[in-house]
Amino acid sequence: MNFVEGTRFTIDKHRKQESPYNNLLRPKAGGVAFVLAAMGEHLNHILDITIVYPAGPKSFWALLCGKISRIKVSVKSLPLSGEILGDYFENREFRERYHNWLNTLWHEKDSRIEAMMQS
Repeated sequence: MNFVEGTRFTIDKHRKQESPYNNLLRPKAGGVAFVLAAMGEHLNHILDITIVYPAGPKSFWALLCGKISRIKVSVKSLPLSGEILGDYFENREFRERYHNWLNTLWHEKDSRIEAMMQS
């Protein structure tokens, strides 16, 4: 499991990062790239999981206490391809392709979150 943003979303972090996304922090590519480089031959797909809290963000304690009444989840299976398998740390061309792939994924996820919040 990898949390690509690396931390919990807050408005303050979003502002400080100057994130180009409405609902997400900037993705951190290195961790996922490391896992794919180390284990890519043993993996077939990536599960892209998006969780939305329509009533707004809540604490883990609120979840444990049953104070979150509605959660929306989207699970998308992404096949691994040569586009995202390669030497992220030594191959600059691959790293650029990988960043483009991840940023496209993040734009799609941001749009998905908007749609989930409105439905």
